[in-house]
Amino acid sequence: MKGFCIINKPIGITSFDAIKQIKKTLREKENIIEKRVGHAGTLDPFADGVLILAFGRYTKLFFLFDDLNKEYIASGIFGESRDTDDIDGNTIKISNNTNKLSFEELENIIKTNFKGSIIQKPPIYSAKKINGKRAYDLARDNKTFELKDINVYIERIELLEYDYPYFKIKTSVSKGTYIRSIIKDIGEITGNLAYTKTLKRSSIGNYNIDMSCNIDDISQNKILSFFDMFKNFDSIIVEDKSDLKQILCGNTKIIENIKINNKYLAITDNKNNLIAIIEKNTNEKNNKYAFIDIE
Repeated sequence: MKGFCIINKPIGITSFDAIKQIKKTLREKENIIEKRVGHAGTLDPFADGVLILAFGRYTKLFFLFDDLNKEYIASGIFGESRDTDDIDGNTIKISNNTNKLSFEELENIIKTNFKGSIIQKPPIYSAKKINGKRAYDLARDNKTFELKDINVYIERIELLEYDYPYFKIKTSVSKGTYIRSIIKDIGEITGNLAYTKTLKRSSIGNYNIDMSCNIDDISQNKILSFFDMFKNFDSIIVEDKSDLKQILCGNTKIIENIKINNKYLAITDNKNNLIAIIEKNTNEKNNKYAFIDIE
């Protein structure tokens, strides 16, 4: 089996746990057994919202989601910082400063400091790797380490609600942006400290929460084909069976000179089965390829 599915991950489980439950539900409800299941973009246990899953050979295609912005709705609490920067963490500092800004003042701080390209410090409780080990594992073991700053892009951000110490924001950000860090930095800039109370991912690109299904409702008819997931994706048909066989064996000579108008091009057979994805290289190097077997 291969395909995609958009689920609404509930609060209280990891993204990996969500995959395990999906596998279990499909096995018990429809006797579908697929070991290869992955997700595009981890959601922390305290967070809920859009999680895109891929099944089978389509787990090789997560790069197609890399350029898509992610939209989040998050709430923060002023007055303290926590070791994980979220509600599940332990309090490490209480603010002595109660800077009760007006809505307009807080809104101006957020829009001034968190728009466009910014430099961000990832949380120590994150999946970043330090010498091959996850940062959150090192943090749990009380190891001392330093995470490098990262460049991220905030497309838009708005203050939705504010009633000190509570505030809520909605933001659209690039891959790799930590919302917990945004909330923490808002607290530091205002002099109040802050941690993230709730976090919902409302969309990844055009894939939004209204298109998702709950884990318990997963079924084979909720699993989308490539062209159901990626509508209007540029494609070209290769009809010759000998050429198809060579392509599936990794021979790119047949397709290396195909004109690619956009970043990606799908290669299909005459039955609309996906054979490969070509990623156009703009630096005058060889194109990149992802090959999909016909199952």
